[in-house]
Amino acid sequence: MKTRIILHNSISLDCSFIGLTPDMEEHYRIVNSYKPDVYMAGSNTAKTGIETYGDTGQQETEADFVKPLRDKSLSYWVIPDSKGILKGLLHHYRRFEYCRDVIILVSETTPADYLKYLDQRQYDYIIAGKNNVDYREAVRQLAEKYAVSTILVDTGSRLGNVLLNNDLVDEISLIISPEILGMLSQNLFERVEKKIDLSLKNCETLKNGYLWVTYEVKKSINPL
Repeated sequence: MKTRIILHNSISLDCSFIGLTPDMEEHYRIVNSYKPDVYMAGSNTAKTGIETYGDTGQQETEADFVKPLRDKSLSYWVIPDSKGILKGLLHHYRRFEYCRDVIILVSETTPADYLKYLDQRQYDYIIAGKNNVDYREAVRQLAEKYAVSTILVDTGSRLGNVLLNNDLVDEISLIISPEILGMLSQNLFERVEKKIDLSLKNCETLKNGYLWVTYEVKKSINPL
């Protein structure tokens, strides 16, 4: 079975993913509408989320060292973190009631102390790639080990652009806010290295002037 990857984000009219006024209710309603097996975010996005919205003073408890037993219909939260920047922080995500559990993507050169941290807390991790995560191999292993058929990627520009550059994205889902940020903007696709052809799939007007558009990515290489 092919693993389908959807890149989802909220942006301004001039394609900025920072500084805008997102409709978070619609953002996550659409996330949930895909019913993804995996919800994926980059390690920098995950770390910023904890620092911005979480209580960084929350210490680990004994319960954080054990896999949670949650409904199998929930999504796994998968985070690429080959450098181990989330060491000491993953319990914030494991505690989230809508997270089945956290799976980390690492490389062959990920620090040994980070792998020990993961092992001691029963976090699953996938080793793919030498210095950085090999996403094609990581997705293959996710599909094989966890029967993953749908991955929704909700993150900043870096991870999404890497996936686009490696021809791994099948669909792009964007909620466009009715605003232009101009010189304050940071383009969501700033690191895309080539022209990518798209086919419009859906365009829907949301409340308060927001727009939801989805595109199929036209690919020339063999699917996963």
